[in-house]
Order: sequence, then C-alpha cells, then structure tokens
Amino acid sequence: MQKRRDLAEKAVAGSEADFAEIRLVQTSRTKVIHAGLTHINSGPVEKFTGTARAFISNRWGICEFSSPEQMHNAMDKAAALAIQNESPKVVFPALPPACRDTYSDGVSGVPLTDVPLREKSFLCRHYCELLGASLSSGSVRVIYDEIIRDRVIVNSSGTSVRELENLGSMKTQAVLPGGLIANEELALRGSFEPFKGREKHIEEIGRTLLVRETTATVPPGRTRVILDPELTGILVHEAFGHLIEADFLENNPAVAHLLRKGARIGSECVNVVDNSLLMDQAGSMKWDDEGTPGAKTQLISSGRIVNWLHTMGTASRNDDMPTGNARISEAGRTPEARMTCTYMEPGTTSLNKLKIQLDQGLYLKGFMGGATDMDRFSIAVQEVWTVRNGVIQKPVTPVIISGKVSDILGSVLNTSDDLRLSGSLTGCSRRRSNAIAVTYGGPHILISEMQVN
Repeated sequence: MQKRRDLAEKAVAGSEADFAEIRLVQTSRTKVIHAGLTHINSGPVEKFTGTARAFISNRWGICEFSSPEQMHNAMDKAAALAIQNESPKVVFPALPPACRDTYSDGVSGVPLTDVPLREKSFLCRHYCELLGASLSSGSVRVIYDEIIRDRVIVNSSGTSVRELENLGSMKTQAVLPGGLIANEELALRGSFEPFKGREKHIEEIGRTLLVRETTATVPPGRTRVILDPELTGILVHEAFGHLIEADFLENNPAVAHLLRKGARIGSECVNVVDNSLLMDQAGSMKWDDEGTPGAKTQLISSGRIVNWLHTMGTASRNDDMPTGNARISEAGRTPEARMTCTYMEPGTTSLNKLKIQLDQGLYLKGFMGGATDMDRFSIAVQEVWTVRNGVIQKPVTPVIISGKVSDILGSVLNTSDDLRLSGSLTGCSRRRSNAIAVTYGGPHILISEMQVN
C-alpha cells in the first residue's frame, strides 16, 4: 500500500485543481457462520477501491476507480467533472492543519490476523453448541465477521495519512419456538482476545432467555423506566445522533433550529460525546475519510447543544471547524458527516441507588430493532423486567418504547456511573448507503416517564 500511497501523492501534486484528494482502501473480509449443523467459512475476500475528488471554481468532481493504474486518469476525470458540474457553487472546504503520518493498531493481545481461520471457526462452533445446550428447544447461530482495512488519504493541502484497521465482530443469536429472541453483538478493533473465554457469558444468555419465557404483560401507557447501557446508546445514536449530523441539518432547517448551539435538548445530567479516538472500538478512526484527525467532540453539555458533527464542507458552510466525522460508506460517494463512537457520559450514582430512585417501574434491557422519523423514535426492547421497591422482580413480554427525543432526554432524572459501550461492524446506514462500523453506549439512565406499548 505504501507504493500506492506514493502514486497518490504524485497524482494529487500533478493536479491543477484548487483542491485535490485521493482516498485508497484495501480490504480483506472473512466470515464464519455456525447454525446447528450448518457451517460456512468464507474469505478472505480481497477488494481494492479508490476515490478521486477535485474542487475547481467552487464545484466538486468525483471519480471512482478500481485499480491503482487508473489513479492519474481518475484524478483528471474528477477535475473535468468539476469543470462540467452545473450544480450551485459551494464554499471552499475548511481544511485542518496538514498531517503526514501512519497508524497501525497497537494490539495488547493477539492480533486478529495472527489467529488461524480454523481457530475462529472452532470458537464459533463451541459457542453455538454451548448456547444450544443451555436451551431446551429453539435455534441458535453464531457469526464471526472480520474486516482488515488499509486506508490512505492524500490531499493537496499537504495531508498524507495511512491507517491500518483490524475490525472483528461476533454475533450470538438464539430464538425460542414462541419467538422469544436473544441477540447480541461484540464488535471491537485490534485484538482477538476479547472473543475468547466467553463461556460463562454465553451460558448466561441461555439461562436468561429461558427465564424470560412468560405470558405476563404490562399494560400500555406512560411509566417510569431504567434503560440499560445498550438502550441508552441506541437512544443516543438513533434518536439523537443522526439529527446532529451537519449535512442532515443543512437539509432540515426546522431541526437545525431545534438543535442550534446553546439550545436545551435534555436535562442537566445529559452529556453526550462523539469520540473517534477510542482505538479499541469498532467505530474509531485515527483520521476520518478526508484525512481530518479524529477527535472527542462534545455534542451535549448539561443538556444543551454544543456542537454538530462536521465534514470539511459542512464546517466551511456553517463557519465552523471539521470534527473528524467525514465518512464514505462506499467508493465514489461524497463524504458525509457520520457518527463514530457516540455515547452518553456516565454520572456518579451507582446502579443500585438508581433502582431505589426508580422505586416502581420497568427495567429495560437489550435492543431488537427500531425506527426514527425526524425527532421521533420507536425502539423494540429485548428484555423487560418489573421493579418493585427498587428490586427487580420478574420478566414480562417485550415492549416498544417511543417518544420525541427532546421530551425523553429532558425526562432523564439521573445517570449511573457504569459506562458500557456496544458496537457493530454493519450497524449504521442512511439514505440507502452501505452500512458503516459504529460504537454507541452510555450508563444506565433513569427516565421519569416513557411511553411503553
């Protein structure tokens, strides 16, 4: 890849565009699936993609290419497309300081690439059999997904960066005959070690699923709840995070006004950040797809909007600075402002004290799916437990929670001190684009009132 990086630097240096950029990505993907007697190993599947962009006379041109030999021609074609572009003119992108560097995952354990495929396959089969044995009936599946990615971003402002990423994910799924589901994904960056030694956790998934076999229901209505860290993260990511992406806000003035800097969106204990520098997490990036350094960006502080997530283009149009959130889901696309590792910051209250403050209500745990419509959302919850006098009592059937994001964040009474992050390699897509890796999470949070159906 270093030779290709050298070629990219020459191609960019030779461009007469006002601003020129080349992005190169070499990907190797491996997948292992175990489901009952079914066993599938695929990969590694190799793929190279490239994207050239040129900015001339306040218009962009973009060209995708599939081999390094096409790089110079793609740069020239991007320049020609910019000249021919008849769309409205845009302002020059806000450029961060030039950077020339290389980053490779520093692994404290065994790197993903050092573990043989047969060992990854054996581990999936082992967990699949273990989970199946813990259930009296039903179906189970374990999926291991691995993406080894080598990214290079070079531009005419002097930036030339290369990042080598090792992304791994293990999904565990179990379904009982009545349709009760347990679904979990562990997605990380760097070492294979976190995927090992999970036998007790796998058995606990099975035991919890059996305990949840119940016909008890809760009547629909508004009630006091505690959300577990995964649901807190989903609330932050799905219901709020997509709204704070600057290119979305540019196209939705009413939402932009609601989320203007300084506007109150939550209670005093709500603090939300996007932090791409958590380098053991799936959503992390040392540099974004425009070569802007990753950063920890405060989005909400004490309930008030502090920042939006920006690309170089949206930052320039909004008189701001890039936040390191430009991401390209597939070659040939314009970078979009997207989340990386987005979470609510923890408070200082223990979970036990939070349960006491809840007194009577519901403890909600795990995510099954959901939908958003501007600032409104609905989320299907995997586990629901009744709480009486601060003590978890019994499970009831899954529910759907819904509401308006500002109402829910404004109803957060307290946050626990137990930050936990979740992630997915294919967990975030928008506008029919390919999914990208993200991380989300937070602490347990106590909400005074939430609609439950």
